[in-house]
Amino acid sequence: MATPDPTVLLRPLPRAQIGTLGALLPAGVSLVEPLRVLSLRCLPGSEAALAATTGTLPGPGRFTGTDPLLVWRSPSEWLHVGTRDEPADALLRALPPGGATQAIDLSDGIAVFELQGPRLDALLPRLLDAGVQLGVPGQGTRARLADIAVVALRLAPERLWLLIDRANAHYLAHWLAYASAALQQ
Repeated sequence: MATPDPTVLLRPLPRAQIGTLGALLPAGVSLVEPLRVLSLRCLPGSEAALAATTGTLPGPGRFTGTDPLLVWRSPSEWLHVGTRDEPADALLRALPPGGATQAIDLSDGIAVFELQGPRLDALLPRLLDAGVQLGVPGQGTRARLADIAVVALRLAPERLWLLIDRANAHYLAHWLAYASAALQQ
């Protein structure tokens, strides 16, 4: 009789359930799962080649789309952020190999916190520098939040995504809980 392979029975926990992260999040904050993030980069002057594959490339402080989002990160880099694998896989197949454009899958290294609710505008000044422009849906920018780098995206009047390095997820969860509790007092 064959012994069953125990690795077939193992399934990874959803990233939101790893450790105590889910328990740290205040009301109105959740982790976006599943998540697929690609870093799309091109050599200077090759933006047209990348745009031919992705569509219009957003400029500084902006993003386009709904799911997936295409986010400006720097003059030569955009993030393709979505909750489904198919659009990311199609984009990877469409990019010409060995050209002036490249894609790197950052999915396992990025966490996305979604903040929702009518108190969002009161919470943001407690987290982000006053110079950060996120008042209008469609705005997105790199910023410092509690001394870590984030990409903040205003999806709707009462909805915001924060993209961070996954290693900082617990740190940011504590800050979000702290800032949210201060609003309740």
